[in-house]
Amino acid sequence: MARAIAARIQGDDYQARWFWIQACRLFTPLTKVVKVAYEANGVKSFDDVVVHYDGMVDDEGSALLAEYYQVKFHVTSAGAFTWQGMMDPAFINASSISILQRLKNAQQKFAPNGTEAHFILYSPWQVHPDDPLAEIHSVADGRLDWHRLLQGGDRSKMGRIRKAWREHLKLGSDEELKVLLRPLRILLGKTLTELSEKLNDKLHQAGLKAIEEGVLIHPYDDLARRLIQSGKTEFVRSDIEAICRRENLWMEIPTSKPSAYQVGIRSFLRWAENLEDETDAILDFLRWFDGRNIKSPELWQEQVYPEIQYFLAALHPGQICHLHLHAHLSIAFAAGYCLNSKSGIDVAIVQSTRSGQLIWHPTINPNQDAYPVWTFTEELLAEEDLDIAIAIAITHDVIQDVKFYLAQTQLPIRRIISATLPGGASPRAILDGDHAKLLAEQLSNYLKTRRTIIERQNKLHIFAAAPNGLAFFIGQVAHSFGITVLYEYDFDTNLPGAYQPSITLPPLY
Repeated sequence: MARAIAARIQGDDYQARWFWIQACRLFTPLTKVVKVAYEANGVKSFDDVVVHYDGMVDDEGSALLAEYYQVKFHVTSAGAFTWQGMMDPAFINASSISILQRLKNAQQKFAPNGTEAHFILYSPWQVHPDDPLAEIHSVADGRLDWHRLLQGGDRSKMGRIRKAWREHLKLGSDEELKVLLRPLRILLGKTLTELSEKLNDKLHQAGLKAIEEGVLIHPYDDLARRLIQSGKTEFVRSDIEAICRRENLWMEIPTSKPSAYQVGIRSFLRWAENLEDETDAILDFLRWFDGRNIKSPELWQEQVYPEIQYFLAALHPGQICHLHLHAHLSIAFAAGYCLNSKSGIDVAIVQSTRSGQLIWHPTINPNQDAYPVWTFTEELLAEEDLDIAIAIAITHDVIQDVKFYLAQTQLPIRRIISATLPGGASPRAILDGDHAKLLAEQLSNYLKTRRTIIERQNKLHIFAAAPNGLAFFIGQVAHSFGITVLYEYDFDTNLPGAYQPSITLPPLY
């Protein structure tokens, strides 16, 4: 009995903390959140937490009015989402209505076109990796890939899923199923501890009282339950402020819109779920990725880089810009390539570190003697070849993986250059924006002086483990590199030499 009660309380706390994370978004200077709801009235499905927006668009350009969350906490990991579980009421501890039926009720009422809202299953349980649902579930943004689900006739693996779901939902066609599934997202939730840490960060940013570590009483958990008892379920910013003032949780920290124009680029969702609240403009690449892996290799050149060019071309010379890069290293590099010194735009990088977000804005005359500099080593691989490879090891050592990849692919590499810093690889090796900018310039000068005329006429292959801020600043000086091929490491497999080519600069079109 005690365990059952504890599990129920933890589930309530999990839901309450997710509500407060969303409520904190009301206080973000650039927020598009206008109202949040907890155990929303008038919503029979996906009603645990509701976030209402004004001026929000999804990654396909459609107006997004709200996100409806079904928050499901589980004490252990002894379970997972499956395509059959989506039809089983018992899977969500219900007696008669399945997840899909809840989705149908919500979609028909709040997103009749499949675009007006998102319906989000938020749970620490994941999609079972061996279930066919995993083949259509995107870990980039949680959506179900309709194009993959549509493959094959009714007797195929995907066809059987479509047929079963259509019959379960009493739908007459695949097109109806497509509209119904389009707003669904299945997101892997954080642990209760991670959620608490994220909430504390959000509370501090919103000007609310953070919670001390190790305390037994969590005032926001109790307050959420009191709100339900009061019968009030919807809250705008002034409501939350008044409640928190009354409960002595208001810290009187003013929030003002930053003077710099805030720009975001996202190809990862984790830790960047609410990037829209922090930016004036956002470029979202989630639709092109499954987790860290791009859906098809040609998309790097045909979609990703052209969209970066177009997006950043909207910035104006003389503009002060803070660039948030929750993205692959190749994207950070390409952004720098587009925003080089000739662009006339004053760019600072919002760099995520273990100490929080820092603004990497290089000064005009930094003290060069205050920073560690590169150590370069070279190895001749094949006298007759003409390309150069460079392995940049900042956050971790990459040289052995790069050598393994080059041996497997037989690229025409004449020399491999290893670039490291004193003290070895470390996430804290880059000290600040001045350090990153200086390293980029030193790398550029080294390549100019050490490459022969013939080598400069051929390709430079870049393999890097580095902060995005450094990749951006290297990209800014990369126009002197000639033809440059970037590579991404497959962290999902973590296999030796698990690199794939990404973007080639300048683009060959």
